[in-house]
Amino acid sequence: MRNVLRFILRYRILLTLLLMQVSGLYLTYRSSPMHESFYWSRVLGAQAEWNRTRDGWKAYFALEQTNQALQAENAMLRAQLSQPAARPINAVDSNQFVWVSGQVIYGTSHLLNNVLILNRGRAEGVEPGQGVLSPTGVLGVVSQVNEHFAKVTSLLHAESRISGTVARTGYFGTVVWSGGAPNLVDYIDLPIEAQVVVGDTIVTDARSALFPSGWPIGRVVGVETDSSLFTQSAVLEVWGSISRQQPAYIVKNVLEEAQNSLLAP
Repeated sequence: MRNVLRFILRYRILLTLLLMQVSGLYLTYRSSPMHESFYWSRVLGAQAEWNRTRDGWKAYFALEQTNQALQAENAMLRAQLSQPAARPINAVDSNQFVWVSGQVIYGTSHLLNNVLILNRGRAEGVEPGQGVLSPTGVLGVVSQVNEHFAKVTSLLHAESRISGTVARTGYFGTVVWSGGAPNLVDYIDLPIEAQVVVGDTIVTDARSALFPSGWPIGRVVGVETDSSLFTQSAVLEVWGSISRQQPAYIVKNVLEEAQNSLLAP
């Protein structure tokens, strides 16, 4: 203890200077949006580089699982191509959205506000506000980008709000997450006449300007009805794993501005 005190007394001027510099930098980045953006851009880049190196080995050992997922996706697409189009109007989605393929290189699922990092950024046309999909479901929405990486607000985030519809009936609701198991999310804001039942599939809907309609979100595993408010809510089991390393698709709605202009009050 005496040596510690002696060290502090000996270097008190230097320690005071360092403390003041750290405090000054903290206050500067906290109060200035420009400095804060610069700081987080550098942090995101450094974190992404580290995670890409670390997760490279994980990707190698997960190749078999990734190949199986891609084979399943290819089989689904081939099945769709072999069937005649029942609703030609659905072709609008193919022209309305621009797709950028990428990879999830980092993700969390144990926090209240979980995030993902993708190996695509501004150089590839990725911008904040764009939706992110996996081959099997919805991952989240881009929140921050730098030149080559993007940070995503995960579906497993307390502030996440994803519009979804019951595939069987077409009724709208909102998918949210309030913590807990990383494979379960809540489906709220449903009218009682929606008559959601266990086993129903929830998919993205045309209300949202973030995602193409019809992309799977999850399967209903529990339903609760509030007769006094004439509403229903449900618990969904999400398709696939949100936070693992996997292929990702960043989607840009080229008609987003036109679509949102009609929804504005």
